Amino acid sequence: MKQLIFSLTFLLFCSSGAIGQATFESRQYGFAMAQPENWVQTDNRELLQNLGKFDLKEAELQKLISDHNGSLLLTSFYKYNPESHAGLIPTIQLNVRANATRNFAEFTNLITQSANSFKQYFSDFTFDTAPKVVEVGGVKSVYFVGKFTMQTPAGESIKVRSRTYAIPYGSYFFQLNFTDGQVTEDSSELFDALAKTIRIGR
Repeated sequence: MKQLIFSLTFLLFCSSGAIGQATFESRQYGFAMAQPENWVQTDNRELLQNLGKFDLKEAELQKLISDHNGSLLLTSFYKYNPESHAGLIPTIQLNVRANATRNFAEFTNLITQSANSFKQYFSDFTFDTAPKVVEVGGVKSVYFVGKFTMQTPAGESIKVRSRTYAIPYGSYFFQLNFTDGQVTEDSSELFDALAKTIRIGR
């Protein structure tokens, strides 16, 4: 598959946290995860508030995704304020995406092809962890970790690491990206702890 499924908008370049008590939850789509303490959150707040007012049916949830070009941002967390911090910002981004595959084998193949397509965009892209099947929140999912170099608008090269979880749930799937640095801004411990708090299901 030539089309790159995974959005690269989770990487913010502008000129170790802990797990907090708060939980991000989308009851309509069926996802919950602990929030990182003292990180900056941005999301489709108005959309999520409106979703909370209605008992939406599966077809209506699918249409919302379709109306947003097949991918709906649920939330993002940034370790630093993007408006005031220069350099790489460790980031967590959660999207819900349309899933047209008929079974988990097809889903695994789709995600693997999409993961491999990163090589078209980053010449030094390598897998730290090749796509593999894992269980997330009791759901069989696909996980991979990629490493690559990105250039900031100022011309600085930054070594980036991105962990991706693709979690199928009916007619859609959750794409959860944890992004940090290969050399500095290592958030591995926090990211691993947050992944263990994920709950899937309405």
